[in-house]
Amino acid sequence: MIYLNKLLHKIKENPTIFKSPEIIMILGITPTQIKDLKKFALEKSFLEQRKQEFFLTNLGEEHLNKNPLAPWATSEYPNRPEINVEYLKLEKAPAVLTKAMRNLAKHLINGEELKPFSLEKALFEDLANCKKISEKIEKDILSGKQVKLEKITEKYLKEGLTNSLISIIILSVLVKNIDKIAIYEKSMFQLKFDTLMFDRIFACPQNFEFKKTEMPDEFILKDISKIILNKKSNNILEITKGLYYLIKTLDKYTMNTQNLSKKTIRLRNIIVNAKDPISLFNRDIPKALENNSLQECDREFLNDLKTSLNELKNATASLTKDLKKFLFESFHTKSKENLAERFLKIRYYIGDKDLKTLLNTVTDTNVNDDLWINRIATVINKSRVPKDWSDEDYADFKVKTKELALKFFVLEATVGTDESSITPQYHYVLNNLLNLSKHEQLILLRKMVNL
Repeated sequence: MIYLNKLLHKIKENPTIFKSPEIIMILGITPTQIKDLKKFALEKSFLEQRKQEFFLTNLGEEHLNKNPLAPWATSEYPNRPEINVEYLKLEKAPAVLTKAMRNLAKHLINGEELKPFSLEKALFEDLANCKKISEKIEKDILSGKQVKLEKITEKYLKEGLTNSLISIIILSVLVKNIDKIAIYEKSMFQLKFDTLMFDRIFACPQNFEFKKTEMPDEFILKDISKIILNKKSNNILEITKGLYYLIKTLDKYTMNTQNLSKKTIRLRNIIVNAKDPISLFNRDIPKALENNSLQECDREFLNDLKTSLNELKNATASLTKDLKKFLFESFHTKSKENLAERFLKIRYYIGDKDLKTLLNTVTDTNVNDDLWINRIATVINKSRVPKDWSDEDYADFKVKTKELALKFFVLEATVGTDESSITPQYHYVLNNLLNLSKHEQLILLRKMVNL
C-alpha cells in the first residue's frame, strides 16, 4: 500500500505519532489516508498497540527492511529536492493537493493565515527544501528575455519535477519578484497577479509568459511617475499598472470619442493596445507625443503627457459642459431656471410626446447642473447616459435638440409667451406709446391697422 513504508518508518522513530497534531505535516498525506494506512498496518500485523503507543512487530520490521525508504532524488533525476508532501511527487495532482495549493496561494499572495498542521502548511515548509531548484527557476524567469512558462515547465519536467511542484515554486518566485516581473496571458499584459491567475497558471501554463521589467534609473521615469502615481518611482511595472488603472476608470465615451487632440488620441490608443510595459514607456508613449525615444524626451514631453492625461480624465466633464452650452444656445436661454419657467408657461398646450417628456425633466431643477443636463440629454436621445455615448450619439443629440427647440418656439409664439426675439428698441417704442394720450394712441393704432 502506497506510503506504508513512510508510516512504518515514522512510527519506528516515534511510537506516539498518532497523538501528534503535526502528523499531517510529518507524513505529508491527508488524515483520511493516514487513517486507512493505520487500519491496514494493524490488519496485516505490522503494528501492535500498547495503550496509546504503537510499535512495529517483527512482520513490520521485516517489511520495512525489505522495503526501505528511498530518496526521491535518483541517479536519473539528481536535481529533485527532498520534499515531504507525497502528493507533490505524483504526476497528476489529486484534488486534495489542488485545494492545498490554492490555500498556499492565498497565503503568499493575499497574506491569509495558513491553517496550523495542515497540508498547505506542509507545502509552505517544503518550499524551503526547494531552495536550489527555486533559485534556478528564478534565474530563468529573470533572464531579461520574455520567457514562456511552458518552456520552463518542460525543462524541469525533464529533470524529474512534477507540474504541481513546479507550480508552487513559480508561485513563490512570482510573489517574491512581483514588482519586477511582467505577466502575460495569451500575449496580453496582466495588471494583477491573484489566486485565480495562479489557478490558470497551474492548469494552462502554455498561456503564460514572464519578463523582467527593470530599466535603468532614468531620471525622467520618476517625473513620469509623479504625473501618473502622484509620487516618485522608477519601477516601470508600478508606473505601468498605475497608468492602466487610470485608463480602466475612464468612461466608454472617453475611450471611443475622436473629439480629443490628436496627441491624446494617439496616447489613448497606444496604452489600450500596449503589450509590453518597457516598450510602452521606452518607445511607444514618447513616440506618440514627441516622436523621440525616452532618453531624448524633455520637459515638453512631460507637459504633453500631463496635458493628454488630463484631457482623458476630463473628457466626460467637457462633454457635459458642451451639452449644456448647446442646449442653452438652441433654446435661446442662459439658465436652467429660465428654461424651466418658459416650459411651465406653455405646459397646458404641449401635445407633442417628446416635448411632454422633456417638460418633466427640464422643470426638475432641484438637482445640480451636471445631473440636470445629463438627464435631459438621456431623455432627448432616448438611449444611454452621455458617459456611454459614441460620437454618433452626440451628433444625434444635436439634431434632436434643434428639432425640439423649433417645436418649442412655435408653441411659445402661438400661445404668446415668446419674448426671446424682442429687442431693446421694442421696449423703447412701447414706453413712448404708453406715454401718449388715449386719443393719440387710438390715432396711432388706426394708422398701424391701415398699413
